[in-house]
Amino acid sequence: MMANWVSRALADIETQTESASGVAALRAAMMQDGVIGETEARELIAIHRAGKRPSGEAGWADLFVEAMTDYFALSREVPHYREDELNPNWCHAIRRAVDALSFDTLRNVESGTSYNERLAAQGVTEPDAQVLIDAFTADGMVLDATEIRVLTALFARATVYPANLRSFAWRAVQASVLADKTIQAHEVKLVRAIIMGPASLSGIAVDQAEADMLCALDQAVSDAHKDPSWTVLFAQGVGNYLLFAGGTPGRVDAKECIWLNEKLNHGPTTATKALEAFLAAEVSSNA
Repeated sequence: MMANWVSRALADIETQTESASGVAALRAAMMQDGVIGETEARELIAIHRAGKRPSGEAGWADLFVEAMTDYFALSREVPHYREDELNPNWCHAIRRAVDALSFDTLRNVESGTSYNERLAAQGVTEPDAQVLIDAFTADGMVLDATEIRVLTALFARATVYPANLRSFAWRAVQASVLADKTIQAHEVKLVRAIIMGPASLSGIAVDQAEADMLCALDQAVSDAHKDPSWTVLFAQGVGNYLLFAGGTPGRVDAKECIWLNEKLNHGPTTATKALEAFLAAEVSSNA
């Protein structure tokens, strides 16, 4: 159960909406044990959904992003490694290798948590993802900058996340961009985390679905309303897809040329020109 003084700090922050002291007290209370618990996370989400968070104060936004990231991506009980994994017994390992060579078999070893189980313990679960989705869409699909920051932090840190969170994040970026026909810096950071983060569909590589989204966003916004960081992300992301996602690594084949021409039929942009320069430099360096 959450400590009473955490509850009091939460109550204070609801009434002191313009006071930094409420945020400071809440941070101190929540971080006392170094862990963001489920009750604390849900209380913060409730404050966020109710619109009682301090307005225009960076302290609240930072605390909310940190707490959501810590709880949803880092608070899982990661299975422990066995003692023999941390301090391997080389004599035993050599005997097992000799057995394998001599008898074409290995002795049974004690089963433990698998690599995938350990990996999943550091990821966002589907039910938890739905909690965030419900909270962030309570007032509509267009997310505010703080909510975008939470998603960015999760995608940048979590090693595993479910399909519902990926789908939601893409739709959220698209809705945010189309709402004001602007690609802002915090939106670029989220897109980068989705397509190049540790749990992206293709690792650091970019797949066609991700490249399609990059092209759609680029065509939807005029150059004058794009953050400068967008050009770099677009060139690197689409260039990565064209050069490394298909069966002709290091060059753009005929099928990829057709795809690219279809995506660029609305005319050149600053980002597509940067892509052409990126491709020319990469292809020449691999020649």
